[in-house]
Amino acid sequence: MVAMRIYPKNQKGFTFVELMIALFIVALVITGYIGANVVIQRNSEEAFERTAATQDAHRVIERMRNTAQTGTFPGNVTAAFPQGDAVAGFANLTGEQVTVAYVSTTADPLDATVTVAWTSGTQRAMTTALRTLITQR
Repeated sequence: MVAMRIYPKNQKGFTFVELMIALFIVALVITGYIGANVVIQRNSEEAFERTAATQDAHRVIERMRNTAQTGTFPGNVTAAFPQGDAVAGFANLTGEQVTVAYVSTTADPLDATVTVAWTSGTQRAMTTALRTLITQR
């Protein structure tokens, strides 16, 4: 007598190999999704930091323009904001330092560059700079 295996013609369900392949694909998709979220979060944080640095540079420029209205221009501005010295009062970002540089300290209009340097959340050194012309109104 010959032993016969009887298999139903319409098998239902998945084999173990098919399940393992499906789980592997799902794991890859989830890993990619999590990785993309990490990159998006990091980029969002750096954009926020750059925005805060730009706002701080705008504040310094506004202070310089207000200073230009009093005293003898441009000496009053260059005395209040010495070239290369850190401008006090800014600590919105980690290790933030705001400095001012001039093309010429005696020119009218005064050509000034405000540079903001900080350490990003990823421990990278970051800088942003704004250049402006300031004159007495």
